[in-house]
Amino acid sequence: MKYLTVLKILLTAFILKSCNFNDSEMIYEEKLVVFASISANLPVIDTVLVSKTANISDEDVLSSDLVVNDAQVRLIEDSTGKTLDFFNVGPGQYFPVFEGITLEELENYTAFIIQPGKTYSLFVSNDMDSTFAVTTVPEAMNIRAADLGTYVCPDGTELSTDTIDVNNLSEISINQLLGFASDPQSFISDYNINVDSITFRFGDCFTKSFASYPMFGVDFDSDNYQTIKTLTFALDANIKGLEPLISIGDINAPSFEDPDSGLFYDYNYNGIRDSTFINLIYDTTLGFRIWKGSYFRGENNIPYRINPWQWNIEESPTQIPWLYFDYYGLNLMTFKATSESYFNYFSGDPVGQNIYLLPDSNLEGGLGVFYSSYETRFLVYVRRKEG
Repeated sequence: MKYLTVLKILLTAFILKSCNFNDSEMIYEEKLVVFASISANLPVIDTVLVSKTANISDEDVLSSDLVVNDAQVRLIEDSTGKTLDFFNVGPGQYFPVFEGITLEELENYTAFIIQPGKTYSLFVSNDMDSTFAVTTVPEAMNIRAADLGTYVCPDGTELSTDTIDVNNLSEISINQLLGFASDPQSFISDYNINVDSITFRFGDCFTKSFASYPMFGVDFDSDNYQTIKTLTFALDANIKGLEPLISIGDINAPSFEDPDSGLFYDYNYNGIRDSTFINLIYDTTLGFRIWKGSYFRGENNIPYRINPWQWNIEESPTQIPWLYFDYYGLNLMTFKATSESYFNYFSGDPVGQNIYLLPDSNLEGGLGVFYSSYETRFLVYVRRKEG
């Protein structure tokens, strides 16, 4: 027993000695946080966001207290040395165009077109700190329609998938696109653009998960890109009208019986058939809520979705199911080939699931990300299922 006791003491001493409990304590250091992006063949169109970090132990810090409004922000094309200065245009927001801009500054902005394959550096500094980042712009982004063949529903029903024109804006120049936002319908007519339609349908086969029936497919050379960022922008999202009537057997949302108009979707839960965003794809069934989440509520409790909707993909061909669309009507879809810095950042923990794990930033001496992209886009029309 003595030997056993001595052995236990020796083993305990050995284990304690081998374990080092003198963990070094990290000393908090305030840093600048920068989010910025540039797109090939375009002038700078995104605002640069500048803020600062906060100590995790400070519970009383508000996000509004962290914005930085006294920074100097400059973008440089490395090969030519051309520079573009940014100005504070809002809380922590910087952009090359500002109120009171001179003609010379405006001309410099419009002439500063981001070139594919070129490297750009972003410098941000204030009296307390500085940081910089570098990105190389992707050289191209080519997409094409994908033939996905036949889809088999959970009940065994076989459905063919649509093939649509995903290059209907490929011949449109950037200058021509400037007139698109103000009047999309006239733009489509003037340039004779072919816009294909897809039908949004509800049910287990169509709105159950990401693996549901694909509305169409998009193919690209995945070996040439690391991450593709997609944006779906609903051009008819803000159209308002009376809450729509409900077809018999199609009740998938809160409803109310109006003696004059019949049964209708009561989008804002007030028992009155009144004005709402009539192109919103609305459903309150469990599966829909699980995948899409709750609707945002605006003035008069009117529901809406964030527009545009964003997603990241890496493999091709990619299926485009119901989850990509929040509104009926005309939708502008953008596929963006992103730089390595974007891929690295989203390989970290950008959504903050682990507060002790930082995303992989390319900001030297700071946090955030500066990335570039090459984008291509097309138009598609999302229509309601008839009957």
